[in-house]
Amino acid sequence: MTDVQSYAFGRGESQAPVMLSGLDRLGEKLGRRIRAIVEPIAGVRPNVEAQEARVLDFGAWSAQVPAFCSLSVYRLLPLKGQMLLRMDAAMISTFVDCFYGGIGNRPLPARTEFTPTEDRLIARLCESLLSRLVETWDDVLPLEPGLILRESGVGYAAAAQPTDQMVLQRFMISLTREQEWPVDLLFPLSALRAVEGLVSTKLPADEEHRDPVWQARIARRMREIRLPARTVVARPNLSLADLMELKVGDVIPVTIGRSLPLIVGNRIVAHGSIGEQDGRAAFQIEKLAQEPEQ
Repeated sequence: MTDVQSYAFGRGESQAPVMLSGLDRLGEKLGRRIRAIVEPIAGVRPNVEAQEARVLDFGAWSAQVPAFCSLSVYRLLPLKGQMLLRMDAAMISTFVDCFYGGIGNRPLPARTEFTPTEDRLIARLCESLLSRLVETWDDVLPLEPGLILRESGVGYAAAAQPTDQMVLQRFMISLTREQEWPVDLLFPLSALRAVEGLVSTKLPADEEHRDPVWQARIARRMREIRLPARTVVARPNLSLADLMELKVGDVIPVTIGRSLPLIVGNRIVAHGSIGEQDGRAAFQIEKLAQEPEQ
């Protein structure tokens, strides 16, 4: 019994494999969307690698974060707690340099504040990334993001206690082999525990696995399906006695309505009138049906 480990009651399990596998699938989709955000700013197609989500203490994560970085704290309703978005200061400076025509290799001096231009770029990146995050989660759980604060270091934006368990979703962004920066999304584990069933079972299919050729072919074939269409000119009412006395030559008076239905299957899709075109009886559509379920 030499491998005894301490355990904090009420803290929960240290790993959540079902939840994390669901987050990994969401992370793959979000990574592709992050690439589309960065490319017009950097001027080159970046490489974005979504790392596997993992559980760690907030204190352990904070110890890895540089003293100077971009840190934004958001509330993602209906998730409980606060989500943190961390971006590397060197990445922000490089993106600014690339955006204004540089090649991203200028020396970065030691500093503790972002320039106004960098602040504007940070706001743009954060808003775009949160928008893509909401799109990625939309089929799982609709999220409503709200910015709480934006700071330049963990010490100014401590959103959790050092022992609080968090789920880290990290994306590594690189423009060249020598340039690679992390972008961290940090969720409270307790917030994701509340929606673990949704994350693990309602993930949408991967968009890259769809075959556009097959989809186009199916759509074309669907358009060629023929459906029987009919209209009802009149609906006379007969008593049972009149029905029993019918014989050849009897005339049943009917009244043809001004607006007749066009019926496909068992649904009325339009209304119109009966007329003639090119010597043949024809149906002219005058109004499309507007049913709630259509």
